[in-house]
Amino acid sequence: MELYFVAGSQATKKADNRIYVMKWSDMRQTLNEDELASDSDEEEERNKDPIIRFEGIPHRGGINRIRSLHGSPIVATWSEDGDVGIYNVAAALEALDKPVVKGQQVKKPNYGGSKLASFRNKAEGYALDWSPNTFGRLAAGGNDASLMLYQAADETCSTFIKEIAVGLQGHKGSIEDV
Repeated sequence: MELYFVAGSQATKKADNRIYVMKWSDMRQTLNEDELASDSDEEEERNKDPIIRFEGIPHRGGINRIRSLHGSPIVATWSEDGDVGIYNVAAALEALDKPVVKGQQVKKPNYGGSKLASFRNKAEGYALDWSPNTFGRLAAGGNDASLMLYQAADETCSTFIKEIAVGLQGHKGSIEDV
């Protein structure tokens, strides 16, 4: 089994934070569940260690939420500074797919150009998700009871349009009413 995923850090120093793009490969059934080993070759294959690799993309501020756009290399983050950032992590994914040769010195790529867009908000936030129905639509909810909707202007998500900002303070109905 092979898995790709993203995670974010919350380091003490803002400059030390990263978006981590990870690849876990050679994931296998655990030994406790393996009662069907029939020959030594199969058993040796099952006893191999998994391979866990990652690439770190610099991110200013701790990451409260991170979401990928339906399995694409487009990732949205919400930082502790009230900043929603859109990143293209394709270069990190490509680096993870390159074979590793033991003893070979590998120069780490520079991911400086991976940030596509950012939106400054008044308050820190915790709610963040891509729409399952409309490609490129992102909802971000802030601690100040605000809800922002952004829509990608193109399929590469290089430009976004702020669709609406809704303040939910004092609102008596449900979110569907907004």
